[in-house]
Amino acid sequence: MSSSSASSTPASDAVAANERIRALVDATDSSDGTWPAEAYEVLLLEWAAALHEGVDEAA
Repeated sequence: MSSSSASSTPASDAVAANERIRALVDATDSSDGTWPAEAYEVLLLEWAAALHEGVDEAA
């Protein structure tokens, strides 16, 4: 899912995914009733996976 490098951490991956989510939301003009649901779901999955990795490492 994520195209992160070997030097990145789960926390930095989560931050990066969160920034991509914010950028998508900011760039989306939903006034016409459309929403890029598929792209949003992919980014949410990347964010959740990064968070999950961090939880596994901390446990």
